[in-house]
Amino acid sequence: SSGINAEYGGSASEKFYLDKVGPNGLVWCPVYKGASSSTNSHFCPLFYGESTCAKPSAALWRKPNFRGSLAPKGTPTLLIVRHPFERLFSAYRDKIQAPPNGNGFIDAAMRKAAFPNRFIAPELIAKRQSLINSAVAIAAKQMKEHPVERGQYVYMKGQSNPYLNPLSATFEEFIRAILMGAMDNEHWKQVGRYCAPCSEYYDYILKVENYQCEFPQFLKTLGSTESLLNRINLEKRINVNKGRSATDRTDFYEYYALLPDNLLDAIYQWYKADCDLFDYNCEKTICEIREWRRAHLS
Repeated sequence: SSGINAEYGGSASEKFYLDKVGPNGLVWCPVYKGASSSTNSHFCPLFYGESTCAKPSAALWRKPNFRGSLAPKGTPTLLIVRHPFERLFSAYRDKIQAPPNGNGFIDAAMRKAAFPNRFIAPELIAKRQSLINSAVAIAAKQMKEHPVERGQYVYMKGQSNPYLNPLSATFEEFIRAILMGAMDNEHWKQVGRYCAPCSEYYDYILKVENYQCEFPQFLKTLGSTESLLNRINLEKRINVNKGRSATDRTDFYEYYALLPDNLLDAIYQWYKADCDLFDYNCEKTICEIREWRRAHLS
């Protein structure tokens, strides 16, 4: 619509030119928490050896020689999208709930999400800043010495500091910080803003939910040779950020069902353009969350 075009104008924040993908190369705008790691793992062996591709530093978007501006005019373009509510949930579980120490997310989650939104007893308000400083130091040490599996809350037993129980931000605190504009990050930024599909044309738009089917078909449509497909090694690499099945959504519902209705509606409004642009029925998702809440939490 004209409203979406006006709001989501401009150019893509990031695009990468991959000259060895297909006969004419490829320009890709990676949507973080939208199969970007999977797609990178497929493309990486075309440019580097297996030992290099096994390292986190092998992400193609960290290499200046892949800038999208280097692509010849007419190079095919790729965008991979994901249901906004699923993408936001995945970002929280992976980056915020129990983030590894040293990646910058633990400090941001605590200072920008947990601290402004967490209730503390009136008698602790005067000590708020010292409690915050102490919590950040303890959290960083905890995550370094005792890393936990992603998607788990961390509670510090014997600690009276309210900012340590749970450590990092709760899902609601995280959502509130995003909606207040306190945590702007590419891992949950609207795709319409990040990749600018209203002003920049994409030849191929795939969905994470259908990635295992659509990605191999996309490569064949692109004109990839058998040799190139073997190097990409689809069978070995399709295992990251898969869209969850309709029957495997308990954790998704558990987290969203704890949010108040006005916050669910606010998330929908924040992502509404993405829902509309990429044909995701986000209103139905909210209805399903509320139905799950009535059935399991009432």
